[in-house]
Amino acid sequence: MLLTEDRIRSLLRKYNVRPDKNLGQSFLVNPAVARKIVDVANLDSDTRVLEIGGGLGMLSEKLAEYAGRVYIIEIDKRLVLALREILNDFSNVDIIQGDALAVDIPEVDRVVSNLPYSISSPITFRLLEEGKFQFAILMYQNEFAQRLIAEPGSFNYSRLSVDIQYLARIQEIMNVPATDFYPTPAVDSLVVRVDHRRDGSFARNKCIFFWLVHGIYSYPNKVLRKALRIWFKNLGQNGNLVDEVIERASGALDGTERLRGLNQELIVILADILLELIEEGKIADPRGKSS
Repeated sequence: MLLTEDRIRSLLRKYNVRPDKNLGQSFLVNPAVARKIVDVANLDSDTRVLEIGGGLGMLSEKLAEYAGRVYIIEIDKRLVLALREILNDFSNVDIIQGDALAVDIPEVDRVVSNLPYSISSPITFRLLEEGKFQFAILMYQNEFAQRLIAEPGSFNYSRLSVDIQYLARIQEIMNVPATDFYPTPAVDSLVVRVDHRRDGSFARNKCIFFWLVHGIYSYPNKVLRKALRIWFKNLGQNGNLVDEVIERASGALDGTERLRGLNQELIVILADILLELIEEGKIADPRGKSS
């Protein structure tokens, strides 16, 4: 069934769906985009695919044509009814009604989704932390995606960049203009490939790494020494410990570095130093463990 813009309007009326701009609800209307996404997902009859936010099935139909099994998680019961109508001819589709942040994530080979923009960050982290898949092809609002792929030192490099890039490798695939959606959103979109990161530097303790990042990147425009001092003060820690952290990082860091310029390797060094100080009883353990 070709999902033209007129067909989409008809389905929205039939199922009494009014796209919510606050939730970022816009429906893909360009089948060429759906085809390209499916092409780069490299599907075959043995591939199991998860789609989050099936919407009105523009992408779902293409996935069902090429994949062996397609699981669609859709929270809106009205859209679930629409998807059942649209995908009625496919026997290889399972539609799961529920919140993608709460329901069980099926084990699949690929995740291929035009993600609901309102949950872009939490669902991405959930997929990377809990999902079992080979790689994902995901569409995001362009501004959000630029933060995912940002390089250290760039304007878009932020806490989100550090967090995501610790867990994943992100590769830009294609731009999708706002005009390829109905209703037309205010911004363009970007499709990326997401792979679990398996090489490079990793902290001795992941929890301490993220604790550090969430602490100091509250002050992204500060230099490292200043950000550490503010964070330690807020934690009730001895401010002199900042000097000890910098001293232990001697040769790699001197404290004058801008946070936006720190790469993963340098942040891992800092996280491991914090873990040493926790183990020595000099810093309280954020995990609630006695040192």
